[in-house]
Amino acid sequence: MMQKTGSGCTCNLKFQKMLLLLVMIVLVLISVQMYLQGCQCMLQMYRSCDNRKGFRNKSAEKFHNLPNDSSKLCANTSENLKHLIAETSFTQSRSSLPLCPEQPPHLVGKMNIKPTITLQEVTNEESLRNLTYGGRYAPPYCQAREKTAIIIPYRDRKEHLDILVRHLHTVLQRQQLEYGIYVVEMALPTQFNRGLLVNAGFRTARGISNYTCYVIHDVDSLMTDDRNLYRCGSQPIHFMTGSTKYKDNGIPYYGFHGGVVGYTPEQYLKVNGFSNLYFGWGSEDDDLGIRVEHSGMRYVRPNDEFGKYVALPHVRDVSNQESPNSYGLVRNVPARQMEDGVETIRFKRFALEYHQLYTWLLIGVKEDEILKKFEKYLEFPMGG
Repeated sequence: MMQKTGSGCTCNLKFQKMLLLLVMIVLVLISVQMYLQGCQCMLQMYRSCDNRKGFRNKSAEKFHNLPNDSSKLCANTSENLKHLIAETSFTQSRSSLPLCPEQPPHLVGKMNIKPTITLQEVTNEESLRNLTYGGRYAPPYCQAREKTAIIIPYRDRKEHLDILVRHLHTVLQRQQLEYGIYVVEMALPTQFNRGLLVNAGFRTARGISNYTCYVIHDVDSLMTDDRNLYRCGSQPIHFMTGSTKYKDNGIPYYGFHGGVVGYTPEQYLKVNGFSNLYFGWGSEDDDLGIRVEHSGMRYVRPNDEFGKYVALPHVRDVSNQESPNSYGLVRNVPARQMEDGVETIRFKRFALEYHQLYTWLLIGVKEDEILKKFEKYLEFPMGG
């Protein structure tokens, strides 16, 4: 009997050890699964893995390098785009609302905006509370006369971006626009390419909603008069009649069309958007101006008083050197206009995230491949 009892105790002990081992194996498998999910989030550039509304963790807001093995990323995030469209659709039917007044009633005119303005001075908590996913807004009591996408090509200007988007939310809500703000960033180490970023932003925003106006906006330029309505018209609009960046608060030369411009989708497609070839600083706006003229259109500007901007001060970005091909490219715009632009852009979408104040897009391109395709137009050919 004692031997049987001892054998029973031995069996029980073995069973307990096996049970403990199984529990440990399960815990290890769970840990491995959680680790892999964490890695997946990292590979997707901090894209929210378990947040349907996609508000991004503020601690993740930093530079993003292009991964060595980009094939492991969900580069063409078409599903992400579908989710964004579904999640950001306004649930309220707006067809029954009256049309907003031609002249918005709550404009204040000239604002006290200075180059030294701080984040606290420009923040309006009420306007921020009115936002929906991805920095989008629609007037609650009337149908907007314009549905505007603000596209901001961006790199390494976090302080300026924070000030600009808060300023825009306050002003655009007074203008009674339905709008969304899109911040488009290029993964390092590719050189900054403002025109290509805008093209990618246009393609993405157009896939998200049926905007009637696209405003391309420099991150360091603040509107000083809210009567400068961000609406589009029968011709492309250059909203900037002057800036503190230039002498006498004017523009640097007659044909200047930089800073802030607006296009209907039809106009932007007619000119084929920006060129994709201006890697580095300079001349992409001149290229676009030639495209406008060559397409039988012209830029118009608002009242000179309304179109003044304040430029936030900054030092020259050392990673954004002058494009060596810029002067040569502006001489052959008509020859390549329809083969180099928004219709032919190729990029990988590494992240598409809906922040509280804007929708953030991270893209990657291969500079050498793009330039090689258009080598015959370059002043300094590849390998030359």
